[in-house]
Amino acid sequence: MQRFNGQVVIVTGAAHGIGRGIAAGFCREGASVNGFDIDSAGLQATAQALNAQQERFYAATVDVSDAAAVVRSIEAVREKFGRIDVLVNNAGINMNKRIAELDLADWDRTFDINLKSMYVSSKAVWPVFKKQRGGVIVNISSVMGQAGGVSSPAYCSTKAAIIMLSRCLAKDGAPLGIRVNSVCPGYIDTPIMDRMLAEQPDPEAMRREILNRQPLGRLGTAEDIAQGVLFLSSREAGFISGIALTIDGALTATQID
Repeated sequence: MQRFNGQVVIVTGAAHGIGRGIAAGFCREGASVNGFDIDSAGLQATAQALNAQQERFYAATVDVSDAAAVVRSIEAVREKFGRIDVLVNNAGINMNKRIAELDLADWDRTFDINLKSMYVSSKAVWPVFKKQRGGVIVNISSVMGQAGGVSSPAYCSTKAAIIMLSRCLAKDGAPLGIRVNSVCPGYIDTPIMDRMLAEQPDPEAMRREILNRQPLGRLGTAEDIAQGVLFLSSREAGFISGIALTIDGALTATQID
C-alpha cells in the first residue's frame, strides 16, 4: 500500500535512527522525501540506502538551529516540488546533565535544536499549507516530556514544550485543514541510545536495567516510531489532531524514572 503517492514530505534529522526510519517509511509508501540533517555523510548513506531501487529521497545538509537556513531549505523544497504535504520535525539532541552541571550554553543549545527549530520550520510551512487548504505536521517529543527525569532537565523541558506547541498549532491550524500531532517515543534502539549508554560507567549494566523496565521485554525500533508517524500523517488519521501519541511498549503505563 502506498498511502503517500505524489506527496512531498520533509523529515528533519533524517541521517540516522528514528529520522532515517521515518524517511524510509514514507519512501516505501510513495512519497518524495526531503531529508534535512547537519550530518552530510549520514545523509548520503541514507540516500544511497533508500534510493537503491527508485529515487525518492533528496538530501539537504541543514543545521536546524540556524533559522535562516531552515527557512531557505523549506522554500527550496516548495520551489522544486510545488507543494509540501507533511513536515516531520524529528531533529533533536540529548543533554544528559543535571542542573548543577548544566550551563546556560547547554540549555540554549538544547532549546535551539529541539524546540526553536520546530517553531521555525512549522512557521515556514504554514503559508504553504494554508494555500493548499491542508497539510500535516508531526513533532517528535518523548516520554521524558511526559514524565520528566532527574538527569536531563533541559531535554525534558524541550520535549514537554513540543507537546504543548503541537496542541496549540493543532487548534490554530484546524480551520485551515492543517493537522498537528506529536509522538512520544520511549527507549528506542538507535545511535542516540548507544551514545547515551556509552556515557555510563557500565553501559551493559545500564542496557540490562533499561530492558528490565520494559513491559514488552524489548527496546523500541525506528520502525515502531515510523509506523506511528505514517499513521498520523495519513488519511486514516484525518480526524486526529492535537494528540501526543505515546509509543513506548507500555513503559509509562507502569513507571518511568
